[in-house]
Amino acid sequence: MTSQARLLEPDSADLTLLQDRQVAVLGFGPVASGHALNLRDSGVDVRVGVPAESRAAARAEVEGLLVVSPQDAVRQADIVVLPTDDSTDQATLQQLLTAGLEPGDMILVTGPEPVHSQEVTAPDGVDLVVLQGIGGPDRLRGEYLDGRGVPCLVAVETDATSVAWPVLTAYSQALGSLRSGALVTSAAELAEAGSYAEEAVHLAVQRLVEDGFDRLVERGTSEEVAYLLTLHELKQRIDTAWTAGFGTEQVPDRHAAELESRRAVARAAHPIEQVGRRVRALMSWIR
Repeated sequence: MTSQARLLEPDSADLTLLQDRQVAVLGFGPVASGHALNLRDSGVDVRVGVPAESRAAARAEVEGLLVVSPQDAVRQADIVVLPTDDSTDQATLQQLLTAGLEPGDMILVTGPEPVHSQEVTAPDGVDLVVLQGIGGPDRLRGEYLDGRGVPCLVAVETDATSVAWPVLTAYSQALGSLRSGALVTSAAELAEAGSYAEEAVHLAVQRLVEDGFDRLVERGTSEEVAYLLTLHELKQRIDTAWTAGFGTEQVPDRHAAELESRRAVARAAHPIEQVGRRVRALMSWIR
């Protein structure tokens, strides 16, 4: 049975829900900086929680952001943003959350794994949500500056305050994501699907390319030609599929010629084609 993800309604975003809330972004790596700068430019009260002597602190101060220690950031904030890139130590941050948060606060994690594995948990009375941007951290900031936004995947794991969804929707708006779309999911769905895709698709493709390269070389093909016709050619085809889908390549030419219309060809293609058209419509850098 197939299902289609629900989109948050852009018209339901109420930015006044963020007016009296202070946001602390812990870290200033690629993901954290995009959140901090986009929120700041949307009029949200933001501070960056990093050690004062760190390079991250210097970069944040150059951008005109308030920099405080991670401990003070958590104590001062109503919403704490935990990036899931390599710029933060989740185990250390969990101790800060437990000690510094109060009922009514919110933890926003930028990826599902720490929530699904319970490496990050919410103290009593604190909301726990996930917001994962699509398209990469650099695009998060660039699309915002261009008046657009990257779509995102959002989930509420703990709604202790009963207003987690409205606040998360407002946050998505301030981040710029509702300009494109926010797809509702769960930490479990994101983490489990990501793990499966990593093993069944991404690593499988890597092994397939390496095996193809080895077999071609064994058959006497030069290494350079084997590389170009396996990995490099695959990259070209994936780039095309990323922007336009596999299209009629899903239907053999001899079969496509027998179909009465392009619509019939589309119906004969794999279901991923229909999903791809819907999802790519959210991505302004492809549109």
